[in-house]
Amino acid sequence: MLGALVAELRAVGIPVSVGEHLDAAGALSAIPLSDKDVIRTALQAALIKNPEHLSTFNLIFELHTAGTPETGRGPLAGLSDDELRAALRQAIAADDALALAQLADEYVRRFAGAQPGERVAGVMYTRAATTAADLGGLRAELLADGAAGGGSGGGGGGDGGAGGEAGAGTGLASVRARLARAGVDQGIGRFRAELQAAVRRLLVADRGAEAVRATMRVRLPEDTDIGTASAAELEAMTTAIAPLARQLTRVLARQPAYRRRRMSIRATLRRSMSSGGVPFRIMTEPARPPRPEIVVLCDVSGSVSAFSRFTLDLLIALDSRLSRLRVFAFVDGLAEITGLVGEARAAGRRLDQRQVTRQAVRFSGSSDYGWVLREFAERHARQLTRRSVVLVVGDARTNYLEPAADALAEVQRRAGQVYWLNPEPRRNWDSGDSVISRYAPYCGRVEECRSLRQIAEFVQSLAAAAGT
Repeated sequence: MLGALVAELRAVGIPVSVGEHLDAAGALSAIPLSDKDVIRTALQAALIKNPEHLSTFNLIFELHTAGTPETGRGPLAGLSDDELRAALRQAIAADDALALAQLADEYVRRFAGAQPGERVAGVMYTRAATTAADLGGLRAELLADGAAGGGSGGGGGGDGGAGGEAGAGTGLASVRARLARAGVDQGIGRFRAELQAAVRRLLVADRGAEAVRATMRVRLPEDTDIGTASAAELEAMTTAIAPLARQLTRVLARQPAYRRRRMSIRATLRRSMSSGGVPFRIMTEPARPPRPEIVVLCDVSGSVSAFSRFTLDLLIALDSRLSRLRVFAFVDGLAEITGLVGEARAAGRRLDQRQVTRQAVRFSGSSDYGWVLREFAERHARQLTRRSVVLVVGDARTNYLEPAADALAEVQRRAGQVYWLNPEPRRNWDSGDSVISRYAPYCGRVEECRSLRQIAEFVQSLAAAAGT
């Protein structure tokens, strides 16, 4: 089992060395193999180095340790549908983990409609079993039962303390209601997880763990396409924003820039003492470290909305680390949102993407890169210096309008560095209304950046080029 598990981890991109494989084998020989949670913890400690990989490891571990479900008539098979629902209601109320697991197996067997040999990921099976369980209705019934049970409190006291006791009773009832609601939600959440586990056991028994993993398209958070990621996947990526911002800040701060060395009068006079006060050699002060100005032009149009959401979050993290950051959002108009970024960072909240988009729309709301670049060049290019690093984030789709590449050439002439990050697959570049090759000659780098891994690789390549 361990060899197959390690092979699957490597297949999805989790690095496992030979030494770590041997460490895991040694750990398994030293622990009881009857406790699945102990095995999981030992293998996590031996095989996983990045905490962001834990969720992927847990899923693959579950696939490789999934038991064979009851394919015949299990212990609950004799119950009618109404009796099965009553048993589920009782198990959720009691938060009985063993009963919930058995009920999940029975619901999947009875209601999922699984067909042997189907190459599916199990989403439809899970949805069918969840619908049959009517978890929303069960939740309402359990909460109603709790309200009815808690509604009949103690009897009234004397007249003297009636008001205070009534207030205390009301507060206690409110606390009890919240605890009851939390308990019901926890039980329902546990049953949802058990249904997913039951479907996985069914699929593994039918096709094997490797085939199920391939069908489910298990991938690491850093390999997820930001543009098509689900809400849960985007939320998982937010944990990587802070370290990515720290690394990007260090790299951008060390980009090559012209540094003037000024004459050091003190060092020159001191050196001239050896020649009788004649300054044969002029001494200069060490060049001051540059204070780079980072200027970001971010496309917030609908075609790249998911990626721009991630970019805006990254900019907020960068704003707390860079003293000179300017941010512009654009669609068919151009709006400087440096102030909004600073306010969001100070308030500890995310940027309102709708507000940003409204400011960046001039007419139709369809991208107009040519107008935006001309406007930026005319109004802001003179403010750029050799210390300026310009990052353009967008898909370079102009809606067949004039791209105005000469405006980007003017930006490149005045700035220290210009980089373009394109969230589209490279295979789609220059297809349709994409004109990325028209802009590429005026950029130090043009990179596909659709995932955290690609963004990190871009940052690391900048670090290597700068000798950091």
